[in-house]
Amino acid sequence: MTTQYAVCHIERGAGNDSGMSCHIERRTAEGKEYIPDNADGSRTHLNRELIAFPKGVTNRTQAIQHRLDTAGLKRKIGKNQVRAVRILLTGSHEQMINLEREGRLDKWCQANIKWLHDTFGEENLVSCVLHMDEKTPHLHATVIPIVTTPRKRRNREGEQKYKEKQAAPRLCADEVMARGKLRQYQDTYAKAMSEFGLNRGVIASGARHQTQQQYNRQQALELQADIENLTSEIVKLEAEKEKIEKGAKDGKNRILSWLGTGELPKLEKEIAEKDRQIANLKQQIVELQQKYENLKAASLRERNSFQKEITEATKRVAEWESRYNAEHKRVKELHRKAYPERYRLSSGADLVSGWIPNRMHPNLSITTFFHGKEFKATSYDVPLNLLGRYDSGEITLHELVNELFEPWEQVDSSQHGLLSIALQTASGGIPTTHVGTGSGGSSSDLPWNNPDKDKFHKPKSKRSR
Repeated sequence: MTTQYAVCHIERGAGNDSGMSCHIERRTAEGKEYIPDNADGSRTHLNRELIAFPKGVTNRTQAIQHRLDTAGLKRKIGKNQVRAVRILLTGSHEQMINLEREGRLDKWCQANIKWLHDTFGEENLVSCVLHMDEKTPHLHATVIPIVTTPRKRRNREGEQKYKEKQAAPRLCADEVMARGKLRQYQDTYAKAMSEFGLNRGVIASGARHQTQQQYNRQQALELQADIENLTSEIVKLEAEKEKIEKGAKDGKNRILSWLGTGELPKLEKEIAEKDRQIANLKQQIVELQQKYENLKAASLRERNSFQKEITEATKRVAEWESRYNAEHKRVKELHRKAYPERYRLSSGADLVSGWIPNRMHPNLSITTFFHGKEFKATSYDVPLNLLGRYDSGEITLHELVNELFEPWEQVDSSQHGLLSIALQTASGGIPTTHVGTGSGGSSSDLPWNNPDKDKFHKPKSKRSR
C-alpha cells in the first residue's frame, strides 16, 4: 500500500471572505442554493457545519464579523487587513474513503477540531464545514488571526526600556502565518492524524498547492490532449476500415475465393469490430468535450464571482476615501478657525499658492494677491530644518512664507505704499509734518520709507521676481 498523507493547506482570506462562504456553505449571499461543478448535488445534504454559531449568527460571514466585534480589539481594522484565514484539512483519497467506509470519519473530524482549538484558540475558530459531496471528504475551517502576544519591537541602541504592559488582543495574520509557524503546523497536524494512518509530507519537497483555477486549467489542457489523441486514433481506425472494405470489393473472383475459404465472414467481423471501436471513441470524445465545456463554464463563473467581489471592494474603498477626504478637509477648516494667526501673511496679502519645485535644492515659490494685483516671488534659501518642520506639519505654509519673506518682499514695488500705510497705521498712525529750524519736512522711523532702506534689511540670498 502506498503512503497516505495528511493534507493541511492554509491561506489568507480576502476582505470578509464572502466569496468563499458561497462555496463552503453551498449558498449564495441571497440564500439561494449553489452547487459547484465538482460537487454531487445528491450528496450535498451530507455536508455539516461542525461549529455552533453564537446567538443571532446564521452563517460563516456573520460569524467572522461577530468574532471581530467581540474580541476587544483596540485598533481600527485596516482596509487591506486580513480578517480571516482559510484552512483546508483532508488526506489522501484512498485513506479518506477507507475512514468513511469504516465509520471513523466522525472521530477524524473530532481530532481535527481539537487540533484547530489547540493551535489557533477555541474562540478564533468560527466555522468548520465537512464536505461530503466532492470526490474526497474534507474540512473547510475558518480562523480569525487574533493574537495576544506582545508586538515585536526592534532594539535600538540607547533606546529607553519600558516595562512591558499586558498585551491587548490584536488582529495580525502575519504573525499567525509566519514561516516558522507554518512548518510547525504541518508537524503537529501530521502527529494528530497519525492514528488515522495519515503521514506528514516530505519536507522541502518542492510541491506547491494549486488553486482551483490552476487545477481547472491543467484539467482542460489534459482533456484537449486526450481529445486530440482519440481523434488521431479514430483517423487510424477509419483508414484501416477503408482498407479492409476496399480489399473486400477487390473483384468477384477474390470474393468467391473468400467464400470458399471462410475469409469473408472474418473480414466482416473485423469491420464490425472497427466500427464498434470508432463509435466508442467518438462517444469518449463527446464526453470529454462536455467536461471541457463544463470546466470553461466553471472558470467563467468563478472569474465573474471574483470580479463582483473586486467591484464591491473598489466601491467600498472609494466610499472610505471620500469619507476620509471630507474628514480631512473638515479638520483643516477647524484648525484654521482655531488658529487663524497661523494662516495669515505678515504683509496682509492673500497667499494664492506656494510650492517647493525641487527637494534636492529646496526653494520656495509663492504667488500672493494684494489690492487687486498678483505678485510672484522665489526664495532660493530654504533651510532644511525649516523644511522638515513644514513637512511634519509643525508649521503651516503661511508660517513658512513669513519665515522666508519679509512683509515688503511678499508684495511688489507698486504695493509698497499701501503696505507702508497699513504698517504705519498699525505702529501708531500716519506720520505728521515735523517743523523745526532745519529744512523741515515729514519723517518716519519705518525703514522702508528711508531712501537708503537696504541698510536696514537683513542680508538674504538672491531672489528672483
